[in-house]
Amino acid sequence: MPTTSSLKLLLDLAQQRTDSAAKKLGKLNLQQQEAEKKLNLLLQYRHSYQSHFQNSTEKGIDHIEWLNFIAFINKLDAAITEQQQTVLYAQNKRIDGGNEFLSCQRKLKSYDTLSQRQHTEENMKQSKLEQKVQDEFASNSLHRDSFLRKGG
Repeated sequence: MPTTSSLKLLLDLAQQRTDSAAKKLGKLNLQQQEAEKKLNLLLQYRHSYQSHFQNSTEKGIDHIEWLNFIAFINKLDAAITEQQQTVLYAQNKRIDGGNEFLSCQRKLKSYDTLSQRQHTEENMKQSKLEQKVQDEFASNSLHRDSFLRKGG
């Protein structure tokens, strides 16, 4: 079994890595949320612009306005597609970060379990040693008392 100091070092290192992975996962969650917000904003803007254009078409629009609308919707669709890719990338990074965090947690838990076992063993050894010392003291005391009663 590893020595107490090396196990403590491993436990501390695992805790640091777990903390670091948790911070990284928090950042990745935030990045994903921000990417999703941007995507939703683009989708809302597209819907709003399309609704506005449909209202305008009821009044009548000329050929130039129609071409401008098509060009703008195409650019907006391209931005939406790009943002969807960004969201997908952010989701994958968050999943990877979550897996890394879980891996670090498992290692930390393993080292913690080893540490607890080692402490339990040390406590048992200490208890046995204390019991042995008490037994020897009681035995010596008993022999001393017997010797003094016999006229020692």
